[in-house]
Amino acid sequence: MNQSNYRPKYFLLAGSASESAAATSIDRAHEFVREVTKKVLEAGDGFVVYTASEPVNAAKQPLIFDWTILREIDVCHPGQATSPRVVIVLAERHRQASMNPEQRALIARLSMRGLAKVDVIPDEVVTGGNIGDAQASHASGMLALGGGKGVSDRAYKMVKLGLPVYPMDLKIGANSEDGEGALGVYRKFMSAPLSYLSHTGAEVVSKTPALSLEEPALPVPEIAAHVVAILENELAAEAYAAPTDVLVLTALPIELNAARLAFGIDEETPAAKTDIGQNHWRAQVRTNKGTLATCTIATFGTAGNVDAAAITATLLMEFKPKLVVMIGIAAGMREKTALGDVIIADRVVAYEGAALLDGGKTEARPEIYRPEFSVQQDIANYLASAKSASARIDSARAHQDLVFPETSDAGAVSKRLMPQAATIGSGEKLLRDPEKFRQLRDLHGKVEVAEMEAAGIFAACAQHSVPSLIVRGISDFGDTKKDNTFHDLASRAAAIVAADLVVFGIGS
Repeated sequence: MNQSNYRPKYFLLAGSASESAAATSIDRAHEFVREVTKKVLEAGDGFVVYTASEPVNAAKQPLIFDWTILREIDVCHPGQATSPRVVIVLAERHRQASMNPEQRALIARLSMRGLAKVDVIPDEVVTGGNIGDAQASHASGMLALGGGKGVSDRAYKMVKLGLPVYPMDLKIGANSEDGEGALGVYRKFMSAPLSYLSHTGAEVVSKTPALSLEEPALPVPEIAAHVVAILENELAAEAYAAPTDVLVLTALPIELNAARLAFGIDEETPAAKTDIGQNHWRAQVRTNKGTLATCTIATFGTAGNVDAAAITATLLMEFKPKLVVMIGIAAGMREKTALGDVIIADRVVAYEGAALLDGGKTEARPEIYRPEFSVQQDIANYLASAKSASARIDSARAHQDLVFPETSDAGAVSKRLMPQAATIGSGEKLLRDPEKFRQLRDLHGKVEVAEMEAAGIFAACAQHSVPSLIVRGISDFGDTKKDNTFHDLASRAAAIVAADLVVFGIGS
């Protein structure tokens, strides 16, 4: 999965082993945990763990798995990270009294490199229930391996939240010797799989015996890969089943590619189709308000306001989104913008409306659209939060290795990927005449950008009472000095900003 500019999914691997468990079984458990860690990290996701002491048996084998996960993350990611790959839940008194210097140094090292986010539970309220609540609040899914009452409790919390749980069958007991843990969950899963994997459980349950750790029929790395895929596929199925919150639209293939990249969708991910054959993809984004926003990404496949209005209207009836966001490229006025700048439309001027009068005269009759008031307020708040927005956007740029050239023969290049508000002129003609471009300011003196879909989208959304937002990257200056290099760069810049707007909770 492509790394995106929003938070990864975090998985809880809950479990432990008894002091009396067979040494070979404990070794297999830790091998499985290490392999699962690798696969989750490769998918662009991470973990949520709880850290305190690390109990061991007489042979010095660790009986819990959280520290195994942290050590594997440390090995797999030796450098700096642009987003955390583990949420570490801990209590300060346990950090000081229960951890050894090597363990405290590991947490500090992961934190300093940006790999770990620490969630501290106040010492006075540290209980098993509060620890489980904290873990569940961060987790997107859970794997159960051994353990006792604590594993059963966490599985119950996750199921109540509607989050997927997958249990393993390895008989290693529990460090606390206080319940069946994963084995109890395993029996329940085999008889009622949809309680734990509500979308894919019926299919997964038939494959589960082949993924046994107790009597492995496959190498442990293969079992780990299949198990991680089970959780990822369940979350993907959940995303496709969820109602659409944000409809993300593009016009051109290069814009679609940028949108899928920004929202973490692989090129190889097949499209779903509507009844009329419209391709679309789904992604879920966790907003800074803690909610999940389900995004449906689609493309017109062509430029122009007419097609944009018609296809948008159809998709509005199909998906019933709460917000529509258009991503793509646009021409900017040379003296007002730079290549790679990203603009958020504060108004759209549909400049081609006109009346033909006697004597061959033409009277301009432009339509002007503005975002709904609530969206205007959200955008004002977003632009006023430039420091935090810039940090998130810079992190997303680093994920994508998005680097603008220092200079271009076509003109000035943007130095900073922080969006700004601007007025868009929208029409059916591709502008290549700077004089014609400047004449748009006679209709509205604030026009700085020109493109070909915004008016159609605003018109369709207004008819359906759905808020809409236009995010454009400047790819040229509407003249003959066009530099095709900036088609891709501007598309990706606009998509990164659009995804961050969803993370920020625009229109939610």
